Amino acid sequence: MFALMLVTGLHAFAGKEYTSLASALADSANATSLTLKNNELEELPDDISKLKNLERLNVSGNRITVLPDWLFKMTKLKYLNLNANKLTGIPAAIANLKNLEELEFGFNTIKTLPAEIGLLSKLTRINMARNFLTALPESFAKLGSLTIIDMSYNQFIALPAPLTAAKKLKAIDISYNRLLTQIPASVKNLQVLRLFSIMHTNIPAAKIEELKRLLPDCTIMI
Repeated sequence: MFALMLVTGLHAFAGKEYTSLASALADSANATSLTLKNNELEELPDDISKLKNLERLNVSGNRITVLPDWLFKMTKLKYLNLNANKLTGIPAAIANLKNLEELEFGFNTIKTLPAEIGLLSKLTRINMARNFLTALPESFAKLGSLTIIDMSYNQFIALPAPLTAAKKLKAIDISYNRLLTQIPASVKNLQVLRLFSIMHTNIPAAKIEELKRLLPDCTIMI
């Protein structure tokens, strides 16, 4: 992921980051960023919903199994980090977060994703590493702002074809998908792709050479 971030030139958040819910609530009008990572939370505290101006929420490294309905009413959210929890799915209501730009749900046990993710037109980055995904919804073709995606350590056998319609993609990490053998010819559509990691996959050498021809300006990590 570090290499992918370098390619896309992501910028750090410049505002104040609250690491206590109590302190954020005490300044609720100005609280735009809240981090409650590694707190052994089994559910999201309902009081987070009182932070009406929240743009960034990081609840990684907890034990959350279910995402509450009120989370998807926090429509000012631009960044949502759900990494390293105990989630088995992402609700279709994710589509309500119309301003979401970055979504992270790596290190969970998710097997499928809802088609509604394709409605997140402002989404620029997705981290879905270390789940149990085998496919992506066709709606991923609609993610016209997507520039970076980490799909590493899943169970893909092919690069999902819908992804090749996301023509602003600059970086894809699909490494450590050990069953991966196929890359669709439509990958040639990704002409601004600059980094494509296929390390520790089963892509044949002939296909790798073809990728180099189809994507001459892209670094293929093998």
